[in-house]
Amino acid sequence: MRQRFQILLTFSLVIIFQFAFWGFAFLSKKYIQDEIVEQVKNDNKVIGEQIIRLMQNSYLSKADFETDQTLQHLCDSIKLPNGGFICAVDKSGNLVAGPGLKPGMTMPFPPILQAYGEADKLKPAELKSDQVFYGLANFKKEGRTDLVSSLPLNDEVRLFVHQNKDIIEKRAAEYVKPLLLIGFIITVVVGFFTYFTTNSIVYKYESKIEVQNGELKDAIEEINVQKTEIGNKNIELEKQKNIAVKQHQEIAHQNKEITDSIQYAKRIQFATLPKKLISKNIIDEHFILFMPRDIVSGDFYWYHEFEECVVITAVDCTGHGVPGAFMSMIGITFLNEIVVEDGIQDAGEILEELRKKVIHALGQKSIFNTTSDGMDMALSIIEKSTKKMQFAGAFNPMICIRDKKLIEVKGDRMPVGIYPKMENSFETHSIQLKSEDTIYLYSDGYADQFGGKNGRKFLSKNFKHLLKEISTLTGVEQKKVLEDTLNNWQGELSQVDDILIIGFKIA
Repeated sequence: MRQRFQILLTFSLVIIFQFAFWGFAFLSKKYIQDEIVEQVKNDNKVIGEQIIRLMQNSYLSKADFETDQTLQHLCDSIKLPNGGFICAVDKSGNLVAGPGLKPGMTMPFPPILQAYGEADKLKPAELKSDQVFYGLANFKKEGRTDLVSSLPLNDEVRLFVHQNKDIIEKRAAEYVKPLLLIGFIITVVVGFFTYFTTNSIVYKYESKIEVQNGELKDAIEEINVQKTEIGNKNIELEKQKNIAVKQHQEIAHQNKEITDSIQYAKRIQFATLPKKLISKNIIDEHFILFMPRDIVSGDFYWYHEFEECVVITAVDCTGHGVPGAFMSMIGITFLNEIVVEDGIQDAGEILEELRKKVIHALGQKSIFNTTSDGMDMALSIIEKSTKKMQFAGAFNPMICIRDKKLIEVKGDRMPVGIYPKMENSFETHSIQLKSEDTIYLYSDGYADQFGGKNGRKFLSKNFKHLLKEISTLTGVEQKKVLEDTLNNWQGELSQVDDILIIGFKIA
């Protein structure tokens, strides 16, 4: 009877104790999980608000939020706990900045969003431009659910702050595992001692409860320590953000000063380009497609009208941007001296004189110990009375479209600058033009632009074919077709060189 009582009492206590401990473990897990989730919600909100506040206090304009590389740098460098990250999404639902995303790229942002306490689901593109969102982001393809806060940077871009809900739940489960193991061990010990020491079962039970309470306190203290560690990490993250913002502010200030200077240089460069219209008695209509790559240009156009003829040239200087612009200013100055002041009206001789002045100005003494700075160019002189044209080129050709047939006159294979075959002079070609002939002078920037499906160059043969197709259109229409074709070909790729095309029709 006593043995049966011992067995029954032991079995009953073991069952009751086991169920009680599992219930306690379940409630502890839920409590820990809820506490961590609430902390992460608040952390995501605070992180997002601080990043936006710092961005809004920076030198960036609203338009720069979409393209600024500092936002991409923040997305790459800021690592949050629980597999967390930050990213930026535009109003169309496309990811414009995120970990590992290259500057200038976009990609769809796929999660399904669900606000806390609500059953309705929506996509990122369905969020209003001024809406603040706190809830869950479900990535079906990755099988992942994030706790997310989303705040608008501006009317076009919003910030998402993520931490992985699955990792948070796993962390909560990890905290409970020691309790389960302890519970199993305690259950076995209680059962063993209950069976052999029935008289002292109450005392033993109370002792075990005290031990259990101590272990629970240790677990809670460990949770508090981990919370403190998370807080310290957040403080360190804030320091890193402050450093990044300060560096960004310095870079933005320097960029603004440099950009302002280059913009002023652009006004100076454009002021030096000719603006007076050529008389209609020799050129019926014309267009100039002028597209600098870097605000200021190494390409430039120049023309001058004498009483008896017109001089027109398209020039491609070495380099682009500021160095190219300096070369273009040198070229414009020397052309004014050679053509306007000295009155030279032979195409080849103009290029010869220009080469001498460029070599002297740049101090080019030998091809072995100097840079090969210079100019490629196509220069034409048209006599008004006879419509006879002189042409001389340094690498660059001249194209004439007559009755839908393409006539190309190539330039000499040497630049306006120091070159190994300096003893050769630039050749002057003579062409008898007719009314309705369309003439094109250009640099190599258009043909060298990368684009298309495979990211290749447009190529000279395609460019010539395009000129042949559009030669019967008006000047305004030709320029529009050239611009649209280039934009469609280039796509998302950057412009690689300055672009210059001069087209004119003989009256």
